[in-house]
Amino acid sequence: MEKKLNNAIDELILVIKNNNDYKECLKLKEKLGSNEEINKLITNIKKYQKEYVRTNDKDILEELNKNINELEEIPLYNIYMKHLEKVNEMIDIVKEELTKYFDNLVNKETTN
Repeated sequence: MEKKLNNAIDELILVIKNNNDYKECLKLKEKLGSNEEINKLITNIKKYQKEYVRTNDKDILEELNKNINELEEIPLYNIYMKHLEKVNEMIDIVKEELTKYFDNLVNKETTN
């Protein structure tokens, strides 16, 4: 049974990896990584998030939101996020189905 389960999981992983959205995410992530403007904005966002959590300063929140808005205006980033959202939805569906499967399996065993 363990071998069948591992094979099924491997098959699910292959389905996700062969999905066009997943492939696009990988390509776009590489492009994002080499884009200085995007990297600078992401670095600033992380910095401002940490500062805001520590200080709760309105000026820092304003800078954080400004950087987030700038990032969201970049088409490459938006395209990446749309593909990433679809991949994450696919992964969530798989997780939900696996959870249901194992819950049913466990419930079946406890009622017998």
